[in-house]
Amino acid sequence: MTKAKWLAAAAVCAVLTAGLGGCSSLTGSYSDAAGQKKTDKVLRVGSDLNYPPFEMEENGKPTGFDMELIAAVADRMGAKLEVQNITFGDLITAVKDNKVDAVISGMEGTDARAKDLTFCDPYLEAGYSILARKDDSAVQGWEDLKGKVVGTQMGTRHTELSIDFGAERVQAFDEKTNVIKALKDGHVEAAVLDAPVASYYAQHDGTLKTVGEPKISEKGLVIAVKKGNTALQKEINDALKSLKEDGTYDKLRADWLGEKK
Repeated sequence: MTKAKWLAAAAVCAVLTAGLGGCSSLTGSYSDAAGQKKTDKVLRVGSDLNYPPFEMEENGKPTGFDMELIAAVADRMGAKLEVQNITFGDLITAVKDNKVDAVISGMEGTDARAKDLTFCDPYLEAGYSILARKDDSAVQGWEDLKGKVVGTQMGTRHTELSIDFGAERVQAFDEKTNVIKALKDGHVEAAVLDAPVASYYAQHDGTLKTVGEPKISEKGLVIAVKKGNTALQKEINDALKSLKEDGTYDKLRADWLGEKK
């Protein structure tokens, strides 16, 4: 199935809001779309559309591995998809406050997040890489972060990881684009990002490079729902299983990440 067919089949409604507004309240697992039959379901999903190749905007529409995966999931569930653009650090609050039904945003299923969310089955391994400037040889690997100023994004494990490796100071930014800008402008000496994201920037920006070997986490990337919403968790898990069994997941992974499971 082509990318266009996935998006059309899932009837993606991209509500690209800067904040958390623009949605009706929930009753049950889904919100009822206004003016539609009661049988129609709308799956409201929050994501930080500033995280290529997982999620981003092209021509005002959401795209990327996560976005096409959740579109396919919604299609298998028989639901229309509505995407809200929410800063990563606000995603957990959006779920807890019923602003969205689920979140997918390159989010690792950590023990800390499990206190507030219910995780669906992991859909991708989690890993981290260091991004550095090509003209700077001071950072060649993880041990070289000791004594350095490192840039990360707020709400991620990257800050903790940088401190573990001895960073003198960590500058955490609300948006990943600000992490990249700080690195390019020399305000930080390296950035710690999810491995596919670091690779994406190294491939698309001739001034940047990845250094050292990626660190693989024991936790995977997950779609998360409100704590205790096991009904929606099961529906998403069933859809993920179906996508993996018929090869749709492998094709998406190959298209966006250049690899298969």
